Amino acid sequence: MLTYIPPEKRPESKPTEKPWVLLLLAFVWLWPGIIDHDLWKPHEFELHAAVQSVLYQGQFWAPVVAGQPYVEQPPLYVWVGSLFQSVFSPWLLSEFTAIRLTTVLFMAIGLACAGGAGRHLLGRRHGRSVVLILIGCVGLLLAGHRMDTWAITFAGFALSLYAMTRANDHTALAGFGLALGWVLVFLSSSLSELLLVMLIAISMLVFARWRSRRYMVILAMAAMMAIPMITIWPYALYQSHPEVFQLWWERYAFGGFGGWKYNFLAHEFGYYATVALWYVFPAWPLAVWTFMNRSKVSHRVWQVCGIWLLVGVLWLALMRETYTENALILLLPLAILGAAQLDSLRRGAVAFLNWFGVMLFGMLAIFLWLGFFAMNFGWPTKLAERAAYFSPYYQPDFDYFPMIIAFLFTVLWIWAVTRKHMRGRQAVTNWAAGMTLSWSLLMTLFLPWIDAAKSYRPVVEQFQAALHPNTAARLVSGQDCLYIDAQENRIAWLAWEAYSDVKITMDEQQNCQYRLVVLSQTQQNNLKQWEVVWRGHRPREDYEHFVLLQKQQFEALF
Repeated sequence: MLTYIPPEKRPESKPTEKPWVLLLLAFVWLWPGIIDHDLWKPHEFELHAAVQSVLYQGQFWAPVVAGQPYVEQPPLYVWVGSLFQSVFSPWLLSEFTAIRLTTVLFMAIGLACAGGAGRHLLGRRHGRSVVLILIGCVGLLLAGHRMDTWAITFAGFALSLYAMTRANDHTALAGFGLALGWVLVFLSSSLSELLLVMLIAISMLVFARWRSRRYMVILAMAAMMAIPMITIWPYALYQSHPEVFQLWWERYAFGGFGGWKYNFLAHEFGYYATVALWYVFPAWPLAVWTFMNRSKVSHRVWQVCGIWLLVGVLWLALMRETYTENALILLLPLAILGAAQLDSLRRGAVAFLNWFGVMLFGMLAIFLWLGFFAMNFGWPTKLAERAAYFSPYYQPDFDYFPMIIAFLFTVLWIWAVTRKHMRGRQAVTNWAAGMTLSWSLLMTLFLPWIDAAKSYRPVVEQFQAALHPNTAARLVSGQDCLYIDAQENRIAWLAWEAYSDVKITMDEQQNCQYRLVVLSQTQQNNLKQWEVVWRGHRPREDYEHFVLLQKQQFEALF
């Protein structure tokens, strides 16, 4: 006998997605760009040098980079990177890769906490959607695959948000998580970001449901645990290196706002509004859809994400300096809001998102495969010419292992995007898979080509090859030295220290026979009357040309 069951009483359909697929996708997303490439700008040279300072000079509280204390960023990344290098290098990984494991560790923590926050705010299975949206955002891709302290800051943001979502059901976990999140944020960024997450947590008290004894206890616990841990590094720095502490306090204590001697409110308004259009895509269009259906989302979600966005936008609007990574503060709340109504996306929107992603990432994958064949086999000819133009130091590198990995990624992506019965969740999965595919192809097929263009190693190797054998032997043995002004030519000092075997000094009193200077292409016109031993630069570089001068020419020139 057939029995009618109203729609609202019918059991939910069994979910078709599999958690292990998300774990595999996140694992694949984490690693490309981490393994086996040289140091790249903007921060990898400084962080690598700071790690060596900790390991070999014992400068734990105040690492030294190019002869100067490195306090632009707090030292947590340097500490963890030092641990990883000492454990895994050189027997398993290169020192560069070992240090970058710090990024992998904290990005994994950040994604896990973001997924947990989504689950506790939105319900079961929504945490996966939050992670997929984050993986699909360009901003997190750029910040999460290099030697950079922003990976730890993101983890601190996510942990703080996750702790706030557990405030109603687990007081101890929420208090400890909030404290640890604050500590991670401060020890990877500055007092500015610390005050930001603290203000977000305190601002929740404007809502009646958050003005509870439990939440008051959580805030008190977090403050009592975090403040002592936060003050350890500044106090130790003040006791051991008071002049370095003074430098940090005056210039870098508040990050993008500067220090006490700076004008805090001197921001280029509108910068982050433009950045957010691509940096947090596709999180923001999905969040707009949720806003259009806001009556279906609980007040708790709007309270947490609304306060986070309001305080974050105000913080960005008032900031003195403009860094795209600061927009990371917008990613978490927008990803959660984007996941809230993901399953209610209209069929047309789902089809468009999936079609746009398939076309965009499919064409990009085809271009990357063609580019790989062009730069290694000379076909297509025009593409090979452009590849040689932008990276002239590249030598064809036909390695089977990266090709196999890239081929497997391509096949898996084709399988993912050809599934039927598309829904909002699957469309976002396909977008995240396309982003992962494109990045993976770039970091497998194109990594040697990119390294030849971005790395300073080819330039340093040209420098050493240009030296007379006797001169090279004297510089390597220490019988003679190469002087580099580390204050004016910091990148030259760091590059030659990382890749060269010659003895380098920043002490002008050592009377070195050779000196390396960095000049722009225009400034080199003034050197025509002088005999130059060697000059070199990275491909397509107009403002950073390295010139090697002998002592007598240098004295006459300057």
